[in-house]
Amino acid sequence: MVRPMEKVVFGHTVEGLLVALEGHLDGPLRSRFKAVGLDLDQKLAPAYPKDQWHQMLVLAAQVLFPSHTPAQAHWHLGQRFITAYFSIRMGRALQGVLRFLGPARTLERTTRNLAYGSNFLHVDVDRLAPTDYRLKVNEGGLHPEFIGALCHFGTLTTGVKGLTTVVEAHEGPSATYRMRW
Repeated sequence: MVRPMEKVVFGHTVEGLLVALEGHLDGPLRSRFKAVGLDLDQKLAPAYPKDQWHQMLVLAAQVLFPSHTPAQAHWHLGQRFITAYFSIRMGRALQGVLRFLGPARTLERTTRNLAYGSNFLHVDVDRLAPTDYRLKVNEGGLHPEFIGALCHFGTLTTGVKGLTTVVEAHEGPSATYRMRW
């Protein structure tokens, strides 16, 4: 049950994660998801609490990339998630907007882009040079590589070449990223 003003991710975001996990949703992951409140035998809810979403991400990263470090696993999960998300209706619409905007305008509206998936992420974007940006994300979770990968691979959709994304700082749930091309 979601309470008013609760920090949530929207059901279509969870749908994107499930598409990313296609072929891995039977067996132990199914019961592990149920234990954190996602019953795959039920219709997806309109929204899920932020902490529950973060638990889903940890489980997904562990199942998909068991031999990677948590940082590597969450980066790869972010890449896989973006690909899957762009295959669902909401994601296709967002992808079309990103292609139209190009890399600079895409990054400058990162808060709006991430708002498609949740009601709590806020990003301060600093343009340091025409192709050099710093993004400060307020609540990306304990594994900042996931949000870094979302920003990186989402921006790659614009056709930009030579993009690099690094986590510059991480404190609690907030993180700072540097993106250049």
